[in-house]
Amino acid sequence: MRDQQAYLDFAFLANPEVAGVAKWIIAQYYAKPVAYSYFVGCSTGGREGMILSQRYPTVFNGIVSGDPAMRTGLSNLAISKWIPVAYNQAAPRDASGKPLIDKLLTSGDRKLFMDALMNQCDAKDGVADGMISDPLGCNFDPAVLACKSGQSDGCIAPEKIAAVKKAFAGPKNSYGTQVYPGFLYDAGIAETGPVPGLLALGANGLFGTYTAALEIDVDKEAMHASDPLVEPASTNLSTFSANGGKLLFFHGDSDPWFSPLDTLEYYRSLAAGNGGADKVAGWSRMFLVPGMGHCGGGPALDQFDMLSAVVNWTEKGIAPESVVATGKAFPGRSRPLCAYPKHAQYTGQGDPNDAINFKCQ
Repeated sequence: MRDQQAYLDFAFLANPEVAGVAKWIIAQYYAKPVAYSYFVGCSTGGREGMILSQRYPTVFNGIVSGDPAMRTGLSNLAISKWIPVAYNQAAPRDASGKPLIDKLLTSGDRKLFMDALMNQCDAKDGVADGMISDPLGCNFDPAVLACKSGQSDGCIAPEKIAAVKKAFAGPKNSYGTQVYPGFLYDAGIAETGPVPGLLALGANGLFGTYTAALEIDVDKEAMHASDPLVEPASTNLSTFSANGGKLLFFHGDSDPWFSPLDTLEYYRSLAAGNGGADKVAGWSRMFLVPGMGHCGGGPALDQFDMLSAVVNWTEKGIAPESVVATGKAFPGRSRPLCAYPKHAQYTGQGDPNDAINFKCQ
């Protein structure tokens, strides 16, 4: 980031330059130019895909943007400052008064939380299977778990519940304006591991590398969190779409680093500048992936072929209403990932582990 040219290459220059060289090499070797070209990326790669559609709209015919690192400064504000501060405010203290964030939620607390969440939202798709197919329709309120006066078993302390709700709601400034979206209550939020879910972040000591603060100046932090060179904010994709370009998004519902609601907000915002939601659906689709963390993992079906989907749409005109997903977390199971705003719903008949027995509604 300190070397300006390297920074510009990272921000937006490298991908079209490399694509140009690749196309030249292919044309030399095969003695004819490429017929179609595609870009698939996740995280920073997802951001790069968005940048290509916005700044270089004729370089690629089809683009797949997964869990895009859209606004890294603001997502870092959420994950490394807003959330730990919210948790610290309710965490127990050591002898020096330092908050012990890893002691905020016990394993029992997390189990109570997840049991209540799954009981509320798991079976809404017609089958209780450890997945929440429609997180946007999940009306779970953690407040139902808060201990009443004199109650200590089967509940969670009210201050802990308030901390979780504040954390998941996302950062707001002093005027109450949302500066980065909140996060979804989903099946993967209590996952532990290298990239833990939001409900388990304190449990593995990850926050020890970030902050022990009890307050945060969101106004000041947000002012320095944006970087126009890197961020793919433009919604004018008229050249990309007019040129026949197809753009697919996917995002894990349990992604703890970049909120799927930020990607969804961008996708929705395409409607205003591109002739409405129906017009946009003619060249762009968005897929939410239940249970999946950042670009994979979690209690999810995280194996799916978005490349074939965008190729078939670009070259054969077959719009992807759904894409079949499988994964190691649920051996022998398949599900359709449905294009937003639809979600997978069990038909009520046949093997509930077979995607063919689900419809998008």
